Amino acid sequence: MDFDLVISNGTVIDGTGRPRFRADLGIRDGRIAAIATGERLTGQQTLDATGLIVAPGFIDVHSHSDWILPLPDHDQILAPLLLQGVTTLVTGNCGFSPAPVTEGSIPLLDNFSEMLRERAFPYRWRSMAEFLDVLAGDGLLLNAAFLVGHGALRYAVMGDRADSAASPTSEDMDALRRLTRQALREGAFGFSAGLAYAPGVFARNQELLALLRVVAEEGGIFTVHGRAYTWVSPFYTPLVGGTPHNVRSTRELLSLARQAGVRLQLSHLIFVGRRTWRTYRTVLRDIERAVGEGVDVAFDAFPYTVGNSTVNVIFPAWFLDGFEEKINDAGALRRLKREIDLLRWMLGLDYGDLTLLWGRGPELAELEGLDFAAIARRLGMPQFAAYMHVARMSEGKARILLGTYSGDGEREEALRAVLAHPRCAFMTDTILTRRGQHNPASFGTFPRVLGRYSRDLGLFSLEEAVRRMTSFPAERIGLGEVGRIAAGYRADLVLFDPQAVADHTTPERPDAPPTGIRAVLISGQLVAREGQVISAQRWGRVLRR
Repeated sequence: MDFDLVISNGTVIDGTGRPRFRADLGIRDGRIAAIATGERLTGQQTLDATGLIVAPGFIDVHSHSDWILPLPDHDQILAPLLLQGVTTLVTGNCGFSPAPVTEGSIPLLDNFSEMLRERAFPYRWRSMAEFLDVLAGDGLLLNAAFLVGHGALRYAVMGDRADSAASPTSEDMDALRRLTRQALREGAFGFSAGLAYAPGVFARNQELLALLRVVAEEGGIFTVHGRAYTWVSPFYTPLVGGTPHNVRSTRELLSLARQAGVRLQLSHLIFVGRRTWRTYRTVLRDIERAVGEGVDVAFDAFPYTVGNSTVNVIFPAWFLDGFEEKINDAGALRRLKREIDLLRWMLGLDYGDLTLLWGRGPELAELEGLDFAAIARRLGMPQFAAYMHVARMSEGKARILLGTYSGDGEREEALRAVLAHPRCAFMTDTILTRRGQHNPASFGTFPRVLGRYSRDLGLFSLEEAVRRMTSFPAERIGLGEVGRIAAGYRADLVLFDPQAVADHTTPERPDAPPTGIRAVLISGQLVAREGQVISAQRWGRVLRR
């Protein structure tokens, strides 16, 4: 039997977690047509995989490429993801999604999404269905699956009121439920929320529960950036005493999932601040207990002790409500400084742990790549004042890199416990644009898991590493035809050298390319080889629920 392409002499790790095996793969019409363990296959073309692992293409289960994919040059911007073996993105996370929109919500959504964007573009859609159709018509570098964001829904229904502590009216709630259901029926795989960002920070649990019941009825998944990832936070009272705030946040989300009967994906499970690390055992035990009680919950994480966010992420809800006025109000700034100083001391987190990646304007460009202790020295002002200066000049939209995420340097007990857990999927959570400095996760996430954490540290087998970057996230989100090497599945594949695969990013070179990723295929087409994109054609697909 003849095939379009045969991948010969490779060692297959099929994504299910089963032991590796030697096989030839026969590919026809973009799909895996044969897996031959005892015979040699022939095809019009042959790709020799001697000494290499042949695995399903990696799935980035938590991506922020929403506002990049509609750009005509998105394939150039997102190439680093392809070159580390990613073939499928799950995007629309943390409450951000480009659809649905209305004429009135577009300016609000543009303001909301600026830290994620390369540049502005026309919204050639209004509904989720129209958005997916536009992307399918334009063509994609990578496969992409979408979630509908709570923030986008709130802006579409509530307009300017979404960015305040005002609760939705009963009419608003009817519209929010209707739009959520519509987006899911038009192809979104689930619903995401960002409860530490405006406007999600203003949502009460009653609002979320009503929407989650719709998601459960439609069979979608709920992915969520929780209210707190620190043991004390601005989001709960009392500030000290009682249950650590990140534990309380996780328990709230587990309770919401239990009440709604919805599948829950806890986004980027992290423990921020040196004094928060000790809480990881409690959080993991709570998740395991919920699984034992029948809650369908898992989580995802990236293999770094830094992560990107917005300059506003450390501000409490009272300061974000009317941010434009409060950032220039001396009384509000005095109150904020007292709260932040207390949090810094209690968390074991300081300005030197926060780095400016992108300042939004030319007046801050020379500060990009510096931590805020260095920025304060450069500007000749106190550290709090320097942070407020950047927040003010960027209108709260500067992108920063936070340290002490579940570890610091070689102190990684919390991070390794999270990564080693069988309910953890791997992802980048990166904001990849041409602007400013980069998050190393954009370049090295999956090679770092395969190299440092599987091969070098032995946290899990290579088969388990591949499972949790392929079939496990596919099953969590509900993606069909991807995530496994099986007859009939799409031939989205990665060939890598298990001894050479490695991440080489450093604080000085966060954009250093990985090694060991020898070839990447999408729909049976060879799209990248030896660190270079080699196909001018876009073979990615829009995935629809």
